[in-house]
Amino acid sequence: MRAKMYIKSIYKQVNENKSAKEYRKDLKEISTLNLRRNSKFNVMSVYGAIKTLNNVKYKDNLSIYLASEYGCIEDLIKVLNQINSDDSMVMPFDFLNVNTNNTGFLISQALKTIGNNINITSEDLSFEKAFELAYFDFYFKKVDEILIGGVDESLSNVLNHNSIINNLYNLDSKDNSSWLYINNDKTDSLAKIKHFDFFVNLEELNKYLKIIDYKIVGLNQFAKKYMSELEIAEDLIYKNKDNFSGTYSVADIIDLLEEKEESSIYISLDSKKRAYLFFFKSI
Repeated sequence: MRAKMYIKSIYKQVNENKSAKEYRKDLKEISTLNLRRNSKFNVMSVYGAIKTLNNVKYKDNLSIYLASEYGCIEDLIKVLNQINSDDSMVMPFDFLNVNTNNTGFLISQALKTIGNNINITSEDLSFEKAFELAYFDFYFKKVDEILIGGVDESLSNVLNHNSIINNLYNLDSKDNSSWLYINNDKTDSLAKIKHFDFFVNLEELNKYLKIIDYKIVGLNQFAKKYMSELEIAEDLIYKNKDNFSGTYSVADIIDLLEEKEESSIYISLDSKKRAYLFFFKSI
């Protein structure tokens, strides 16, 4: 029998574009970890992870899954400008801050954990891909405790950013650090993850939608675009808040869970109409 997955704690921080200095000030209030020269992305990630596990008793082998579309985008642009300028040179900390792979280590250091930490990016569905890996690791009993988040810096300072990303509704790009803590203990849980699945096309997804009962449904931007092809009742569609970032789906899911409906689903499509479906049951 497969182990059961329960969401025990959630945290969402979605802001207008803030400076790294502001986030460092916030982090200093809850952690002694010195990230004075670290990227804004690293500071946002560590802050969100700590806040999610505030007052939570977790094991030291906690596994951490971090999803991001753009990673340390502000520092990357800074380094590229240094490279392309005849009057400057690449500074060591700026170069190190381009490496998103060190973020998981910093989170582990802040939380004092020794479990796996994995960073994942995948066009438009980075959080969904990270969740898929965590889901299968959990169900094949490789892990029994998960911290999974989506973190992205705002692109508002990136010139013509909408020409290089999919922002179908021209929403303002936000800072986002949103997280779920999951284990196999039902006690004091917020919701049970009833099912999670991938569908290669909308026909297969619609077949599944016919056999499940849900009270509310959240949609990512591509699911909204192709809504007429989804067999869902329009009166059940949740009106998403303005969470737009590279990994906005995790923030949307948190908003959906906070509605505390008996059962809810979240549908993420990509540009080729392939789909991920999250199915939650309230406890």
